[in-house]
Amino acid sequence: MSKVNKKISKQVVVNYQENSYFNYGLLAVFFVFLVFFTTFKITGDDDVFWHLATGRYILQTAHVPSVDIFGFMTQGQVWMPFEWGWDVLTYSIYTFSGYAGISVLRTILIIAVFYIFYYILIKFKVSNTFSVFSLLVLAFGIIDRLTPRPHLMSYLFFGILLLIICQYKYFNRGNKKVLYFIPLIFLLWANMHMGIIAGGFMMLLFFVSEAISTFYPSNNPALKALTKNELIHLFVVLAVSALMMLANPNFLQTYVYAFEHTKMKMLETVNEWMSPFSSRYQDSFVSYIYKILLFVGILNVFYAIKKKDWFPALLYIGFAVYSVRAMRFTVDYVLITFVFTIVSVYCYLNLLKSIKVKEFLFRKPALKIGLGLFIVFLTLNIPSNKLYLQYLSYYRVTGVGINSDFIPTAMFDFIKANDIQNKGDRVFNHFGTGGFFVWNFEGKQNFIDSRNLNDDIFNKYQQILGKRQGFEQKLEEYGIDYVMYLAPDLVRDPKEMENTCISYFCKSPNWKLVFWDDKSFLWVKNVQKFKELIDKYEFKYLTPYNYAYNKPLLEKGISEEMPVLKKEIDRKLADDANGVVISSVLKIYGNKLK
Repeated sequence: MSKVNKKISKQVVVNYQENSYFNYGLLAVFFVFLVFFTTFKITGDDDVFWHLATGRYILQTAHVPSVDIFGFMTQGQVWMPFEWGWDVLTYSIYTFSGYAGISVLRTILIIAVFYIFYYILIKFKVSNTFSVFSLLVLAFGIIDRLTPRPHLMSYLFFGILLLIICQYKYFNRGNKKVLYFIPLIFLLWANMHMGIIAGGFMMLLFFVSEAISTFYPSNNPALKALTKNELIHLFVVLAVSALMMLANPNFLQTYVYAFEHTKMKMLETVNEWMSPFSSRYQDSFVSYIYKILLFVGILNVFYAIKKKDWFPALLYIGFAVYSVRAMRFTVDYVLITFVFTIVSVYCYLNLLKSIKVKEFLFRKPALKIGLGLFIVFLTLNIPSNKLYLQYLSYYRVTGVGINSDFIPTAMFDFIKANDIQNKGDRVFNHFGTGGFFVWNFEGKQNFIDSRNLNDDIFNKYQQILGKRQGFEQKLEEYGIDYVMYLAPDLVRDPKEMENTCISYFCKSPNWKLVFWDDKSFLWVKNVQKFKELIDKYEFKYLTPYNYAYNKPLLEKGISEEMPVLKKEIDRKLADDANGVVISSVLKIYGNKLK
């Protein structure tokens, strides 16, 4: 080797060693960011609690229910908890580590997904800098779906299947051993989450692309086509995997039930079930990231034509169509197409003629350091929630456990302390508290929860909630004797009190308000069994509704029953001295209350 060549070789080694340290540092910083990014309190996600309650029921009874056990209005109706495996897993974790353990599980699952994607990108020779930057974008693109719920298992299985496909097709062509993990994945998946349908669709597209390559081989030497025998072998593995999908408590009926579930009319009112291109859907930075990746994903088609590799194109087209149906499917699209979209973009970026530009973008330490410092900046602003509340205008609270600003823990503590769940017979609960109710009060049944069992129960709920004609008679017919209402936007949008049943319960002499705060209300029926509770805790004058819409009654308390009103104020100050409503009342009426 000449001296010049030796010098060049040595320089290459030096540059690689130098860059490798920066690469490891950048990767470490990113994964620290992920730990912080996935550690946040449960906020307005009632599903988490009925999943835990389901896991508790299954472990205690050794039985997976096939009919509803949680709602007195829907008791005995068909309900197939097809995510029972997740329910058992998370409840088991909760029994020895509480909500912190569930948060750690979420972090582990998300880090596993991101590491798999990172590994695949590096194997495709995508630069470390571009890989980490892309993963950072991905993190913000799936921020809405980082809640500790069973879809996280689907994200993990998406990643593992993509890794298997890449190992088999690109990295170690023809290695049959990796295929044997697929049936096991589908066996586990069939009892975890209905994302298995998307996984099955992905594998179907993979088989179709391999069949095309077998019968119409390309001239790309890097993509050796499967022989017909190898294609048959792949088909057998995937057929066995499809059979594994039936290994669940209700076999094929599970998927029929899940499909019928998506046809409910009530889902048209739920934001995540709207098309991201619907005029009713309000865009956010999450949907903008999806739409950018959907547009940029077109490069997968050009990449496929360039490489004569049809899988990325089929994957993009199939899941692009799949994703436009509902916002909740957009994250599936983003995750499943992510690797090939980034590989395609990187491929075209490498067509840049300027070597200096490419060196700066992909190899030089300057950009790595800048990206690393930016990630550190993001990480440092997570514990204070500044990243979420100030920079993203996105409500999220760092930590573990429950965010009491959106889940009425104080109201539930009051119910427990006064044994209302046992004194009362039937509750009318807000949609967003049904899961928390059955989780807190084992053996008790709610009116409704976010399982969305059928349109009928939702319509009955809406009739009462919206004070539709005949709703008072329905309260009597259903035997409702206590009511809990969650209004997390009460302070910001007090009109909800006038437009919903809150106004009825606050004005009706048949109902007494015994607890309220800036986000929740609890009424009990004015009957003998609640007399002692009413005498001790009734809020007759000091209520959010009176303050906003019925000030004459509040002023009547000031002029005619000051001792009663002061008792209510003292109690409220003892429970919630910094509450917005009580502070506002004292600010306006402070002089009169002296």
